[in-house]
Amino acid sequence: MIFKLLKSFFKIFVPYRHMNPMKKQSIITLGIGLILIGIAGFFGYKMYNLKFWGDYPLYIFLAGWFGFLCLLRARKAAEEEHKYMLFLSVASGLILGKAFVYTSPLLFIGFLPLLVLQHQLEAGASKSKNLYHWVYAFNAFAIWNITATYWVANAALFPALVAFFLNSLFMTIPWMGMLAVGRRFPKLKYLSFIAFWICFEWVHHAWDISWPWLTLGNGLAFFPKWIQWYDTTGVYGGSLWILIINCLLASLYFKQLPRKYGFSVLGLILLLPIGISYSKYNNYKLKGKSVEVGIVQPNYEPHYQKFEVDQNLQMIHFEKYSRAAFTPNTKYLIWPETSFEYIDIDQFNSDWRIKRMKDLVSTYSNLCLVTGIGSIKSFKAGEELSNAVRENKRGGFPKYFEIQNSAIQVCSAGGEIPVYVKSKLVPGVETFPYRHLLPFLKPVVDKLGGSVQGLGRQRERSVFESGSTKIAPVICYESIYGNYIGDYIRNGAEAIFIMTNDGWWDDTPGYHQHLAYGILRAIEFRKPIARSANTGISCFVDAKGDVSLPTSYGKEASLISLMLFNKEKTIYLQTGDLIAMLCIAMSACILLFSLFKFLTIRFSKNQ
Repeated sequence: MIFKLLKSFFKIFVPYRHMNPMKKQSIITLGIGLILIGIAGFFGYKMYNLKFWGDYPLYIFLAGWFGFLCLLRARKAAEEEHKYMLFLSVASGLILGKAFVYTSPLLFIGFLPLLVLQHQLEAGASKSKNLYHWVYAFNAFAIWNITATYWVANAALFPALVAFFLNSLFMTIPWMGMLAVGRRFPKLKYLSFIAFWICFEWVHHAWDISWPWLTLGNGLAFFPKWIQWYDTTGVYGGSLWILIINCLLASLYFKQLPRKYGFSVLGLILLLPIGISYSKYNNYKLKGKSVEVGIVQPNYEPHYQKFEVDQNLQMIHFEKYSRAAFTPNTKYLIWPETSFEYIDIDQFNSDWRIKRMKDLVSTYSNLCLVTGIGSIKSFKAGEELSNAVRENKRGGFPKYFEIQNSAIQVCSAGGEIPVYVKSKLVPGVETFPYRHLLPFLKPVVDKLGGSVQGLGRQRERSVFESGSTKIAPVICYESIYGNYIGDYIRNGAEAIFIMTNDGWWDDTPGYHQHLAYGILRAIEFRKPIARSANTGISCFVDAKGDVSLPTSYGKEASLISLMLFNKEKTIYLQTGDLIAMLCIAMSACILLFSLFKFLTIRFSKNQ
């Protein structure tokens, strides 16, 4: 229907029937591009008039991006060499993106179209191969980022676009590295791809511009029964598995492996880990000390409600739902991230909110409340200032202070209230990455609602103790970092408490992904999880990754259940990110070998 309308339109305004086929194709492609951009504009107009955007950013970004691609394609329609390459690039992006939205098995074929594209482009006669390689790869990775994480725009639209661009740009680095090595040493092509990609994932966990959300191993989180062996390898084991299968499929497609044995090897590598995982799942016995835990989901919408409602009214609301979440046998009660704001950690004894928390837990002699708060730390005269220090512009005391996203534990037994300060911070919102090197990014940070100073951190992963039990107080974004969570366990934590606020993303796949990544931590360390969300999904997760009592999005809830606290130490806890370390070493060897061979050849030519 669309093509008939376009044909009729161009018959009126141009001599359509006298054009050559390639010119007709260009005009039709141009028309489709304009229609798609118009659709993006339509959804943008509708979104502008809505308080909550939901999935609208996905429609806008994809329609706008595909429209832009059509406009570019209209210029290249006559180039037969590139006829199907854009399709392959788009296919890889959509497959990889959809894999992170509940359909994990797609990851095993996600890179295949892009690898086919790369092979065809290398075999072609284009004079700008490197540029085309980069453009097609960037396009695939941009579509992947948009499809899988479009919901980030519900928190901040413009910064989400910056995040999509930067992450797609970073992803092209290992891809182009694989291309450079593969040209000179074809036998090292797939090995370098695997090593370089996992190196990239490790760096994306470690540096300040950290966004490891799309780590390949994370994508398998929706099938926890397939990956029980994460307690040995961690999430990089999943990334390695996915990359090996993609490379094997490409080798079979290009007949680089004998198909007689290749498919058998492929089937073995695909099915054996799944079989091992099911065996581990069925034979693993939940064990540990039984502890009763209560969870509150207060359900304050964060864009328009959470920070506008009077805190006294919020406290009454929390108290009401808390009383339904504990019994005389309850050991812990959990509230979500930043339940209350601007609490001075040096003034706990006089803060009315802390007093109300103490009154609540005094109901029973063995009860402890673990909650997220927004805290303020004042720096005393002569005290070393942190990188997040702010100056009091109004004068008086304190002259210097920092703002923190923290967790505290308030127990009926009294004593000092321990504080844990969130230390894996969201780039842009909670920290300004490399602010001394990138001052031009300040407007982006301001638009995100962040600040140049960012939030305070602490160096060690501290645990909260109460009697003979120890818990890991994990705040929101921190739950997607595997080895980082391991530091809590190494310090004695027997269970993981996750406090989060997932309402920033509206009712989209974002909060489902966040929960699924938390489940990976339960498997990696065989530790139970209690998850309290302001809204999203509050629930309990056992050491096998099974979820119980999940709440619904947008609903107040009180939960109570028994958890099995344990002191088990998994292989992954003891070895850490060993696979990533091996890939880093392998990457260094490949690069050194490539450099040595290059210099040897150059020296020989000069002789």
